Amino acid sequence: MQAMRGAWRVNFEAYDRLLSLPGPGWAWEFKRRDPALKAARRRTSAVRPAVAKRADGSTICRLNQRCHVAEGFGMHFIPDPALSAFAAAIFWLPDVMQATFDAVAEPGTGASNRGRRLRWAELPGEKFFLISPGRRDKLVIRAPYYAAQLALDADGAPVLQSACFSLRLDASHLAAENLRHLEEFGRVCGGFPVRRKPPRGAAPDKLRDALIALDGELAGVPRRRIAEAIFGAEQVCGGWDDGDESYKKRAKRLVEKGLELMRNGYRRLL
Repeated sequence: MQAMRGAWRVNFEAYDRLLSLPGPGWAWEFKRRDPALKAARRRTSAVRPAVAKRADGSTICRLNQRCHVAEGFGMHFIPDPALSAFAAAIFWLPDVMQATFDAVAEPGTGASNRGRRLRWAELPGEKFFLISPGRRDKLVIRAPYYAAQLALDADGAPVLQSACFSLRLDASHLAAENLRHLEEFGRVCGGFPVRRKPPRGAAPDKLRDALIALDGELAGVPRRRIAEAIFGAEQVCGGWDDGDESYKKRAKRLVEKGLELMRNGYRRLL
């Protein structure tokens, strides 16, 4: 998906692969293109997690200190912007998460937790743990079209594969929106696809087009070439500058949408 001045090429297969991303994945795809984030990543070279793979296939990220620069972007730390949402381990702060359900998970032990419980190792998708000073440990479960982030009460210890979890909800989690996300999480746990209506203007195909437009704009590509890449050269030739729905104005709106999502609007996707 690299875009280079003077030789811009659109890899549609790579962009179409993004259609399976959940909201947090799209948020990272827009934000990782931000020059401000890339500069912040260079400034925080000393605050990066040690990453290790566990034998069970999960990944543990361990921070030795909080990264306040990253927290300004709504993240615990800044992953490498060169990594896509499929490759980067991304942990968002709970206070910026609006559309992603975030609850507390307690390792289930003792008589009160007998019976069938949710074991994290049995859930579909990739698992990433974050151990960070001054904050609760986190578990991110990432599957196609869905991402769940759980805060762990585990005294800073890595979670064993055999641990089971029960969700503890407080009053802040009982809003109808959060309960809907909990239901979706339950469907993912059961191996069923998520039935979710994206926020207005955040349908995957719309986000893909805005991302293509953003990449073209950042590469200095003329707006007409951007429109031709998204809508097709023949269509653009027949209606480039013709009324409010001209391809010229549509390209402009897509570029503006991409820039807004890159700067601050990515938070609406969380």
